[in-house]
Amino acid sequence: MQIIQESIDALRAELIVTIEKSDYELRCDKVLQAHRKQITLPGFRKGKVPMGIVKKQYGKSVLADEINKIISESLQKHIQENKLHVLGNPIPVEGKTEQGDFENPDSFTFNYEIGLAPELELKFGWRAKFTRHIIPVDKKAIDNRVLDMQRQHGKVSDVECSEEKDMLLGTFVQLDASGEPLEGGIENRSSISVEFIEDKSTSKKLLGVKMGDVIVLDPNKVSKNHDDMGRMLGITHEQVHDLKSDFKFTVEEIKRLTPHEVGQSLFDKIYPKGEVSDEKDFRSRIEKDLEGHFDRDAEWVFRRRFIVDLIEYMKIPLPDTFLKRWIKLSNDKPVTKDQIEKEFDGYADSLRWQLLQQTVMKEVDMKITAEELESEARKFVGAQYAQYGMPLDEETMDNVAKSMLAKEDERRKIADVIVERKVVDHLKTLVSVKDKSISYEKFAALAAEVK
Repeated sequence: MQIIQESIDALRAELIVTIEKSDYELRCDKVLQAHRKQITLPGFRKGKVPMGIVKKQYGKSVLADEINKIISESLQKHIQENKLHVLGNPIPVEGKTEQGDFENPDSFTFNYEIGLAPELELKFGWRAKFTRHIIPVDKKAIDNRVLDMQRQHGKVSDVECSEEKDMLLGTFVQLDASGEPLEGGIENRSSISVEFIEDKSTSKKLLGVKMGDVIVLDPNKVSKNHDDMGRMLGITHEQVHDLKSDFKFTVEEIKRLTPHEVGQSLFDKIYPKGEVSDEKDFRSRIEKDLEGHFDRDAEWVFRRRFIVDLIEYMKIPLPDTFLKRWIKLSNDKPVTKDQIEKEFDGYADSLRWQLLQQTVMKEVDMKITAEELESEARKFVGAQYAQYGMPLDEETMDNVAKSMLAKEDERRKIADVIVERKVVDHLKTLVSVKDKSISYEKFAALAAEVK
């Protein structure tokens, strides 16, 4: 058995695999002998069927199986022994068929193509400059946070007539072209927050209404997007796309939120009792909390954008033609050329990031310790439960974290988070990163782009 490697280009190579009769003959005989022991044919005792009949019935399929096994084993051995960093798996060379005769088997030759990973150098020049966008904590940010807290701890009451910040609860009923309820149409009880409606004419319709009033509405002008409309009308995202009807909305309840007054009662609801004693301390504490919150947000957005921007900056080459063929051939379900083209850029950038992470890990001899896995799992568990207002004691948190790490998929996800953080931390030391202050609105737009 022989494998000859020939270069196609910098990132592709052809492996010419030649298999001699001596490579497969004994293997096939062994398999056929095993088959013979199990075969029962009329006129012969079990295990006594002549080998000639066994070969005639099973010979070609056994030969094909064994040759495939030899090819697979030899290709993997060649890749390992030559320390080739391949992408995907070897695939048959397009336009070349195997040389050999299964009717009169002797030697066989097969041609395979492999994709090779590029060699990456972690050397960046003075042009490698990146920006970390930060949000200054100004008076407006503090005022908004104070108002959020007032509303969060405010009092909800029923009122008779709606104003611009009220919530209306009622029933949506789909109408037909003549303005009558559509037979078998959509009907759903939901709510409308008047202050969040952007369309002025629609917002105006909902001011000064009373319980029992009926308003005809275009749901597109009440909701922010298709997901919001789906929740409001109790329908799927797919149903939203085909929806052209108006709806009548019957007002059944009107709720008004009266914000909590700024004072000691509010301070003690938010912070441990007695820690904040006046409005100056309250605003100072909020400013400090916002600084920490904004800094975490800024770092999260920077890391997401840094990965994308660095990949673009490095322009890491890939064997695109090979990878597209490999995706098509290795996919369990049929996939079209258009599908591959549509999704390939995202796949390629993900692969580039994997290669960059592997390069950093190898260069700095990066390791993930059991202690790091446990610490990261504890942080994840704590954050998950905190979202639902369910803080955990230390023992429970340890047990949940250990249970998570016992599952291979979960353990790998936690490890991936740690690796990405360490890799980004290292890459940040190799480039220039400067902070730039921007408004909260602009930052929110940047954050939306990377989610």
